[in-house]
Amino acid sequence: MRRVLLAGVAVTALFATGPATGAPVSAGHSAGDSAGRACQDAVSTSARMMEGAAAADHNSVSPEQAEAMNRALQARLREMSPAEQEAARRGAAPVRVDVFWHVLTRNDGSGGVSGPRIKRQLRVLNQGYAGETARSAASTRFSFRTKRIVRTANTDWYNWSDPDVDPSDDRAAKRALHRGNKADLNVYVANLRDDLLGYATFPGGPLALDGVVILNASLPGGAAAPYNQGDTLTHEVGHWLELYHTFQGGCRKPGDYVSDTPQQRAGPNIYKCDTTLDTCAASGRDPVRNFMNYAADACMNAFTRGQATRASQVWDAYRAP
Repeated sequence: MRRVLLAGVAVTALFATGPATGAPVSAGHSAGDSAGRACQDAVSTSARMMEGAAAADHNSVSPEQAEAMNRALQARLREMSPAEQEAARRGAAPVRVDVFWHVLTRNDGSGGVSGPRIKRQLRVLNQGYAGETARSAASTRFSFRTKRIVRTANTDWYNWSDPDVDPSDDRAAKRALHRGNKADLNVYVANLRDDLLGYATFPGGPLALDGVVILNASLPGGAAAPYNQGDTLTHEVGHWLELYHTFQGGCRKPGDYVSDTPQQRAGPNIYKCDTTLDTCAASGRDPVRNFMNYAADACMNAFTRGQATRASQVWDAYRAP
């Protein structure tokens, strides 16, 4: 796994097609314990690539980094007051996340996505997190509403680069455009370059750089088939809530730190929508339909209860206002 450092920003990414010349950074929390510091110092990469791409496959974080991040999370939960711990344990209070949409266009105003397409994307996001996409899908406590749509005409930012190839877009655009606090979701919609579908920050990095960047053609009705039904954002918001890929760690325990997502080998199988796949000796078939897998949008349709619980804990530990 290639390691790079990008201003301490925690990001995971999805690649669409073609060879990857690099990948963005994935770091840990700013927690004060040694696990948090270790995770900040050891950054790694993630890629979602169309099957058959020439680039090497990457996990989002190494098993060691995932372990450090999980220790930091558990430490943060222990630091919470008894009342906060009880609320986190119950996880009953619904959370409505305000979304700031940053739509990048060329200097002449062309290339941006329309308001109706953003509404369709928001509907897809809410359906996924409400468990409305499959009979087996778990509901989460999260729903999302548009706070503001901001359109910015800047051809350079519109052609947003993979931050490992050219970090200037990620730094300059986010620092200029970011709105709200750690509980608000900033979504940057651009003509994302370097074969990326999207990438997201884990909690705990610099607030000005927090959020999700997605390819404009990945929104519902876009040209990035078979990744054009809106589930790139569903997947990346999962990372924003510190969910790992279902194939995190491959067949090595504890995998993605969620007990009800069966282990899954990190190989060509992660692109396939084949429900008979069983690539690890541990019980359970590959979770090919899970939103945190790499299959095409039409295949992915569910989070598990364990993922909903972990996302809830992460929210209470790091993002709750």
